[in-house]
Amino acid sequence: MAVRQARQSRALPLCLLGLIAPFADASAQTTVDPRMERDTVGARSRPEVETVGARVGALLISPSFGIEADATDNIYARSDTRRGDVALAILPALAVRSQWSRHALGLSAEGTVKRYARRTTENIETYAVKLDGRLDISGDTRLSGDIGSARRIEPRGTTGDTLFGAAPIAFTQLSGGGELEQTFARARLTLAGRYERFRYEDRELGGTLIDLSQRDYEALTGSFRAAIGVGPGVAAFASLAYNRNRYLTTPAGLPSRDSHGFTLLTGVAFGLNRLLQGELGVGWVRQDFNAPVFPRISGLAYNAQLRWSPTRLTTMRLSGGRTFQRSPIIGVAGIQQHEVTLSAEHELLRTLILRPSLRYLVADFQVPTGTAKRQERYFTGAFGATWRLTQHLEVAADYAHSLGRNSGAVDPGRAYDRNRATISIRWRL
Repeated sequence: MAVRQARQSRALPLCLLGLIAPFADASAQTTVDPRMERDTVGARSRPEVETVGARVGALLISPSFGIEADATDNIYARSDTRRGDVALAILPALAVRSQWSRHALGLSAEGTVKRYARRTTENIETYAVKLDGRLDISGDTRLSGDIGSARRIEPRGTTGDTLFGAAPIAFTQLSGGGELEQTFARARLTLAGRYERFRYEDRELGGTLIDLSQRDYEALTGSFRAAIGVGPGVAAFASLAYNRNRYLTTPAGLPSRDSHGFTLLTGVAFGLNRLLQGELGVGWVRQDFNAPVFPRISGLAYNAQLRWSPTRLTTMRLSGGRTFQRSPIIGVAGIQQHEVTLSAEHELLRTLILRPSLRYLVADFQVPTGTAKRQERYFTGAFGATWRLTQHLEVAADYAHSLGRNSGAVDPGRAYDRNRATISIRWRL
């Protein structure tokens, strides 16, 4: 998966978009109702078969613990050194949420400790902690925010995975943001800002220390969005997002990779009923770089987030968009990504959910003028199932076939095909 995954977080989009939330004046039936999202297959509450955690005063505490086994036939995601292996991971997690009638406060934490049978250099430890809250200033005004820290790994086979032979590349991510929402009759205004910082850990290869500080990166984004109800369950919106990106270390003799830019989008959001929900937006994107050797990025911007539920037992999702990501490579100022994902959730039984999906991603590397262009393409087809054994135990099984292809890359071994199967069992209070 691309740099953006280093995140199940973690890359910087040029615009911050969310699904439209309700506008006031429900009597006019011109709102986009967010309750419809909670009526899709994956989000629907099933109190008769799911646990809700333990209530302690005004807090709901939900700990969980999982064990996952996985097997792959290409652990390094390479064509020249194809090796298979199996691994076992433990997955503790904790969520604490307030149950107040107004305002909200939450804390979540999760971790992963993964060990491989033979390729022990691939062993990893990751964690993520986040604190978030919401202040209901009035019925029409809401202030929300979050701050979090995480240690993550660049997954093998992604644009950020550039050190074959060394341990996986690890980094810590610090992020925080806030959002102010104001409703006026059928209109809603949203002002938001976000800061992210990535710091990479050095790696050792063949007794040599590899300095990865040239990857250290910070980004600041601000956005403004206005939406107004224009019909039953339909709203028109316009958004403007500005970003400023800085690499914390620039090697001597190389041009600065810092940049700034904006994205302007306009479109429609809809969601009167569970049949079709989401939003479609098109507009313009522009990204300028401090060093003139990197050509300006400009062109069509787009974002699509659609959910279609032909029946209450099936929900299909289509998402796509253009984003700008940080670069893992010296001499590359950033990466433009175009990504499309199609997935479905089908409730075969009340306790059994099937989850097929397809994902295609194109990554264009922003290189100096006159330098050979570089592009990487990724495709993943996956099928999974989640089975609720009891109210507290859940079993999940997944299979994925993925491939990566490139053009202009220095290392041809980065083209690969890979199969991976996982099975996990998780206990929830």
